[in-house]
Amino acid sequence: MGWNVAVEMSKKHSVHVITKVEQKKDIEHYLQQHPIDNICFYYVDIPNLYKRLFKGFLYSGRLNIWHKRALAVANNICNTYSIDIVHQLTPMEFRAIGDYGRIKNVKYVCGPLGGGEYVPNGLKCYKKGHYAIEILRDIMNRWYRFLFNITGRLKRCDYFIYANEETKYYLGYGSHVETEMAVDNIFYDEDKPLNKKCVFLMAGRLIYRKGLDFLFDAIEKIPEDKRYEVRIIGDGPEMRKLKKRWDRSKKLQEHVIFVGRIPFTEMKNEYDKADVFLMPSIRETTGSVLLEAMSNGIPIIAINRFGSGLLLNKDLGWTFDGNTKEEFITSFVNSMVDCIEHPEEVRRKGKNMLLAAKKYTWGIKVQHFEDIYINILKNV
Repeated sequence: MGWNVAVEMSKKHSVHVITKVEQKKDIEHYLQQHPIDNICFYYVDIPNLYKRLFKGFLYSGRLNIWHKRALAVANNICNTYSIDIVHQLTPMEFRAIGDYGRIKNVKYVCGPLGGGEYVPNGLKCYKKGHYAIEILRDIMNRWYRFLFNITGRLKRCDYFIYANEETKYYLGYGSHVETEMAVDNIFYDEDKPLNKKCVFLMAGRLIYRKGLDFLFDAIEKIPEDKRYEVRIIGDGPEMRKLKKRWDRSKKLQEHVIFVGRIPFTEMKNEYDKADVFLMPSIRETTGSVLLEAMSNGIPIIAINRFGSGLLLNKDLGWTFDGNTKEEFITSFVNSMVDCIEHPEEVRRKGKNMLLAAKKYTWGIKVQHFEDIYINILKNV
């Protein structure tokens, strides 16, 4: 997001980008091959000690130390070049909101922000073995919300953009909700034949909050006479546990294929094979794969919350919800069975997805941001 928005914005405006020193080598290599006008990069680093100390769920501490150093750089840039707007695009997590509202005579926009999502009550059983992580995350969320309120950091921001309703509700400040992701290209094969059996695709790092156990529970409930295939792309710490469960279940062996981790350049082949994309995540900001599926004309099944609740409607896919584990599973199963039994409806929603994707290009996203800037500056 940071790269695409900055480059797109530079087509019409003068843009100054502050980023981590770790990005310097890749950015300078790219710019040697593809020069870009109207954009300058500044690189900020922090001592290695902080990088070693603040890892995992303590990473927000590292980001906030980085922001303190970046603030001095930003202040100098604003004074030198008469900057109008400071927009913090990343990191997305609200625990890493900078304090750029302190810079005089500049308006500060922040987001799209995530991080305020939580696992729904009916799906909390899928946190088993990871309760400590979720508790620590909740403590940190509460701490940073309290800290930013008590220090006035949130009030010094002129405009918040949220990646989902959950984070907007959690922080309690106004402004609008807009998905953080967008698409570069739109792909669709009008002559793509329907598969003889429904092919579902799931892609992502195999960690507990991606909901693979939840997906497997749903598959176990699908009637035996249904013809379908579930292709899982990715690898991660949950793979060994999932494979053990797969080994014990004849039904999972019959319908689930672990493709493993593949290069991004090969994902287009997987989208071409698929009829429907699955997003069983029990906690998510949005997920870039949703926009990837959309740009490939593939309808989506996802929980009616988080970023997917913002992106999807009944003409673009199937959303499920519930209050208990059983309700969530039943709703998920019903959505998958509907896809299996109604391939023409899958095709119709896929075509609608393609039309929807045209509203989520980086150019349109930047135009949304420009409208926000103009409205803010009008009120100066």
